[in-house]
Amino acid sequence: MQKFLPIVAAVLSVQLAHADELWVQVRETKLRAQPSILAAGVADLKYGDRVDKVSEAKSWAQVRTVRSQKEGYLPLSSITPQRVVLLARGNPKIKADATEVVLAGRGFSKEVEEQFKILNQGARFDQVDQVERRCSASTKEVAQFVEAGGLR
Repeated sequence: MQKFLPIVAAVLSVQLAHADELWVQVRETKLRAQPSILAAGVADLKYGDRVDKVSEAKSWAQVRTVRSQKEGYLPLSSITPQRVVLLARGNPKIKADATEVVLAGRGFSKEVEEQFKILNQGARFDQVDQVERRCSASTKEVAQFVEAGGLR
């Protein structure tokens, strides 16, 4: 039995070394200095970037980027423990359709939007489209809005 202990320890250490690997599952996101959407950005991350989890609290993970070794916070909704790889079109190894890829990235494709409109016919999508075209706000403006409105 003692002969196998080094082998078991080696296998466990390899498994533990990969236990805290996470991948960005949204198109793009900011690594934040604090666990708040209004905190300053530390780095820009993109779909498929790998990070290592340092800790986790509430809906945020403290992570370290693999490439630049920067530390910061990401919302748990923007990361996954499953490796995310975006392959070129026509690759036979892809096992997801367009809807699944869009949902993994937390976005809407034209097809998903059309399906959503069918299921929610009372919604005013023309107003949503107007807001998307006309409105943009900086992080500072959003912070002022949140503070003025007493929002959390």
